[in-house]
Amino acid sequence: MNILQIVKTKLGNKIELIGENQQENNVLIIGAFHGDEPQGKYLIEKYLCKYSPSPLPSPQRGEGYHINYLHSRNYTIFAQLNAKELRQNSTEAEKKLWNLLRNNQIHGLHFKRQKPIGNYIVDFVCLKEKIIIELDGGQHNEPQNITHDNERTTYLNSLGYKVIRIWNNELFENFEGVKEYLYNTLAPLGRGLGRGANNLLFIPCLNPDGLQNNTRTNANGVDLNRNFPTKNWGEDTSQAGDNPDNYYGGKSAGSEIETQFVIDIIEKYQPKLILTLHAPYKIVNYDGPAKEVAQKISDIIGYPVEESIGYPTPGSFGTYCGVERNIPTITLELDEKIPVENLVQPVFEIFDLLK
Repeated sequence: MNILQIVKTKLGNKIELIGENQQENNVLIIGAFHGDEPQGKYLIEKYLCKYSPSPLPSPQRGEGYHINYLHSRNYTIFAQLNAKELRQNSTEAEKKLWNLLRNNQIHGLHFKRQKPIGNYIVDFVCLKEKIIIELDGGQHNEPQNITHDNERTTYLNSLGYKVIRIWNNELFENFEGVKEYLYNTLAPLGRGLGRGANNLLFIPCLNPDGLQNNTRTNANGVDLNRNFPTKNWGEDTSQAGDNPDNYYGGKSAGSEIETQFVIDIIEKYQPKLILTLHAPYKIVNYDGPAKEVAQKISDIIGYPVEESIGYPTPGSFGTYCGVERNIPTITLELDEKIPVENLVQPVFEIFDLLK
């Protein structure tokens, strides 16, 4: 992943476009439109960890991303020694699944077996795509083991890994079904998508000035999601909340540096779909021809699909892109009442879906 474009804000913070320079099949993902909704920035940065060998410059005052870059070597000596022993004494189920996963047989994905991650040893892992496959015997149905497995999965999810669990008896009794399940589940991540794969472009934080000041608006007091040059720009926002000033659309449509940056990117890269991350309403809102994708996102995260946010949004990004330019545009309103770490797994799955 590369930094493709940078602009400085009024307070001197950087806004960055990160991804690969590609002229077609682009999907644009934007985090932190509003400075008091930092969840999107955190989740995008965590996702970028999967592809960046070293920290990228941050939109926040030019500093590093401040992400704990966790690699597979972050494990104890005890785990390392036990992993070697486990590899030498594989169970029949492990041998059978390894014969399917080894040598990049599934969509070109490279798996390792009995790999230490933290203080755990996982059965199989694709480090590049952060996919873990665990084989479970009947003992995993026991209450104490269920609790242990849940704790283990929660920890691995916090590092950005998706955990897939397969029962031993399924592997022996329905091998073709397990094989088909893995091929379908892993297809969006592998090279099997070929030229049909999308190129993800990220703006982790569109409003670093608001993030710095912990305000919804930017340094000029403008709600960026009301500043786009739509046909309804500047209309009454008094119904939008308790404090209409928070929804101020600016002195003129498209007046803000941040807005101009996004408009330029849309014109340059012509995204086929756009996703923005907001909070706190727990819905999948969409504009333009995006209902089908919105439903797929809903299936992953469990939020209802809503065509309307429920109040007027003159000058909004969704109206500018989805309604007036017919670009499928989705606003994912995240749950702000739960730890953002709990959103890593479903949001990563959504990003992989769009990829």
